[in-house]
Amino acid sequence: MGHRPNPCLPLTDFRRSANLSQSNKGEIPDKIGKYVIINEVGRGSTGRVFLSHDPYYGRDVAIKVYKNEASDEDDKSRVARKMFFNEAHMVGKLQHPNILPIFDAGEEQGRYYVVTEHVHGARTLASYTKPGNLLRVDDVVEITYKCAKALSYAHGRGVIHRDIKPSNLMLTLDNDVRIIDFGIAIVKDADVSRIQGIAGSPSYMSPEQVQSDEITHRADLYALGATMYELLTGDRPFKANNLGKLLHQIVYSTPPPIHTLRAEIPEELENIVSKAMQKDPENRFKNGNEFAAALTKVFKNLRSQNDTVDRQERYDTLRKLRFFHEFSHSEIWELLRASEWREMERGEEIVREGEMDDRFYVIVDGGVGVERSGKEVAILGQGDCFGEASYVSGARRTATIRATEHVALICVSSTLLEQVSSACQLRFNRVFLRSLIRRLQRMDGVAASSDKLSA
Repeated sequence: MGHRPNPCLPLTDFRRSANLSQSNKGEIPDKIGKYVIINEVGRGSTGRVFLSHDPYYGRDVAIKVYKNEASDEDDKSRVARKMFFNEAHMVGKLQHPNILPIFDAGEEQGRYYVVTEHVHGARTLASYTKPGNLLRVDDVVEITYKCAKALSYAHGRGVIHRDIKPSNLMLTLDNDVRIIDFGIAIVKDADVSRIQGIAGSPSYMSPEQVQSDEITHRADLYALGATMYELLTGDRPFKANNLGKLLHQIVYSTPPPIHTLRAEIPEELENIVSKAMQKDPENRFKNGNEFAAALTKVFKNLRSQNDTVDRQERYDTLRKLRFFHEFSHSEIWELLRASEWREMERGEEIVREGEMDDRFYVIVDGGVGVERSGKEVAILGQGDCFGEASYVSGARRTATIRATEHVALICVSSTLLEQVSSACQLRFNRVFLRSLIRRLQRMDGVAASSDKLSA
């Protein structure tokens, strides 16, 4: 989302422009309401999103300014304005871990805006709707489960989203999901059409939305089913070269069976998506909780299958590492069961100098830097190990270890290692110490060369 600036900098150091009314020309406004703008972090056909820092609460906030012009010229505009603030007030009361919270809303110089939490590094699920970049099936099921539970919570409080789609589902850096743009029905979009006064994205609209019938919470469940269809297949359930044909398909046609687009999708999961997308709202899930409950059964089976595949892939990976060449087949499986597989991104701290714990690590892929007193003293790579201080009871970490790139690690604690066979323990200790000695010799060689150069 961009570099986070120091909120203590003077206002003159921020990018400025004359006022909000000029923002359609591309300038970054000075302020929006009471919020001082830091920079622009996104834009689309619905409007623009700006980053600000709220010094009162000590948090970053995102401010979305909608393209809709606010006006008091006629009764219709006054009704729209009232609806906007009623919706924002209602959504602002929602407190759910999978719903992006609204902190504030306002109107300035002819435009509406809402202030929400700013989630650094997040991306929407629109990134995962192409056949070559799909999520794992069990991940899609887990995401949909969380969304269904969040919708059930919102529906129970009288809030209907009306525009569920991949670009309104946000994936955080820790792979959690947030529903965004929640309940603000007056939003327009390039792929959003107002059909007799009802907003929504046509590809995900329920038949009753298309036909301007009464909208209930089950319209959201339909849209979530259509979103799930696209996340699983990389195709939207209905496609046409014009809006009229698309709307006709939504009302009268059946989407292509999921298994014809992605063969590994289990039948029970396809049936769940089909039920969510039934033409008649009464034939869909009664609520989000029922939708989520159906997904739970499928998820357990999928995760079990994937865990089996993951374990085999990890075994195959370890077998190729120099560190594990002396281990037998059964000993590697023992270590896998007694260890934790971790993946860290560049810059993440794995262990900290001065801390005490009993874990040690083997690098499966990638590299890490060894830091002492804030200075990098060594680089470790695939097959290297670290964390030798854990062998000494009560010893503190002598260095900070930080990922220099995406890194995969096997993490083993002394306590868990005691649970494997004696033969496996002896083998691990011998290989671990040999690897440690080799690394220390390598570091001594580098130090000696450095001394010669300085001489």
